[in-house]
Amino acid sequence: MELWSILVWLFINVAIPLLAPIALLPLLGAGRRYQGKVKKLVIRSLKEGQLFWTVIAMCAAACYEAAVHLDQLTRTPDEMKSGHVIGWIAIGWHVAVIVASAVLVLLGTMDAFDEETLGTAPPAQAPNEDISTIMATSIWISIITAVTLTATHIWAN
Repeated sequence: MELWSILVWLFINVAIPLLAPIALLPLLGAGRRYQGKVKKLVIRSLKEGQLFWTVIAMCAAACYEAAVHLDQLTRTPDEMKSGHVIGWIAIGWHVAVIVASAVLVLLGTMDAFDEETLGTAPPAQAPNEDISTIMATSIWISIITAVTLTATHIWAN
């Protein structure tokens, strides 16, 4: 693949899904209701694990790319079928990340609900200023998924 097509693919399939939702939240500051609260909204969105929804979508795309390539491998001579192992590892990895992300976004939502309705925010930490475990995990899993999706795409093409 040539560099330009890889860069365009990265922009459309990785950068936009990961960064657009976060980049659009500051637009809420244009109205009166959320002026001065944009930073809190961005942090709360990340703190609740909302990036996991993007991770799930990127993993589904990686599974599709690997499955399509596996289908193409079944139509080639036997010596080309050694890629089956890589394809199944890619699919297995991304399915596992989908399941983990679904559980983690559930936990993040439960934490946010408890914080809001029951007032169970830890007293030692200022609300919306700490980096929760869910937030840090979502950022790391997003980075890892961006890399594995890109690797799967390059392998499949």
